[in-house]
Amino acid sequence: MTVDQAVEADRAYFDAHPDENEYIREFVPGEFGASELPEIPDGFRFATHVSVKLRVAGEPVGRYRRLMAVCDDSDAASLEP
Repeated sequence: MTVDQAVEADRAYFDAHPDENEYIREFVPGEFGASELPEIPDGFRFATHVSVKLRVAGEPVGRYRRLMAVCDDSDAASLEP
């Protein structure tokens, strides 16, 4: 998916789920500019947390994206000390 496709997917998600204010989707390379990605532990991958910050006439026109790291449930057990 391209960055433009990710932005459209975010819009489509909130249009289809008007009562939702946030969701997590797969990270799209390049969506946070040219900044260097931080190192994350083995078993994790990047994801994007998208939240609605502004609604105008009920439309989610302002969205905020944050980079996050997630792991699968099957990997989580191996991460405990």
